[in-house]
Amino acid sequence: MAESRLRSPGDDDVVLERPQDSRVAIPVFHTQTQCAGSAAAYLLRRIAYRAGAYAPGIQEYVFFELSNHAVAGGSIDAVQRWFGAKVGDLQEMGYRLNARRVAEPTPTILEWVKEGRGFRGALIPTNFRKLHPAESEDVMHAVAVAVDRLEPGADEQLVMVDPWPGVANGARDKTTVPPVLESAHRDYKFNAIIFYWAGWS
Repeated sequence: MAESRLRSPGDDDVVLERPQDSRVAIPVFHTQTQCAGSAAAYLLRRIAYRAGAYAPGIQEYVFFELSNHAVAGGSIDAVQRWFGAKVGDLQEMGYRLNARRVAEPTPTILEWVKEGRGFRGALIPTNFRKLHPAESEDVMHAVAVAVDRLEPGADEQLVMVDPWPGVANGARDKTTVPPVLESAHRDYKFNAIIFYWAGWS
């Protein structure tokens, strides 16, 4: 496929970019044992990207342990401990991220995230079987909720990022927020961790 080129004297090497060419794809690491950590790592990257501070590849070592070690990402309690220990390092790198543990109804959390227009996100523990009834296994499950695009050219909307969508149901790792999320969240007494970029209003 030929590239569109701007044809003007002296500018033969200029290639026009499409808007989607300049967007970074934030990875979702699929894991059955560190769902909370993988979802949190996605959220922290996504919020930092929105704020203009995310440098793919350079700062990945900070998020590596969230998605790969149960001590850091096995539950929302582990993520909370990890964030408390690493918040100083994140601030020194220019990541003005903050987090707070809350116990709020799911619709309240979703509305708060939506109002943040990408500078906010939530880590929500869920009952895996309620979210994925076709699956037969038990997983310590959590999802991320953020404002993002489902497809490169689509508008931004509230999305759910699922680090372990299962294998039997053909589910995607990034979808619109399903109505069953509230029921799956209720089993954890509406606990969640909300993340936000400090200084954004």
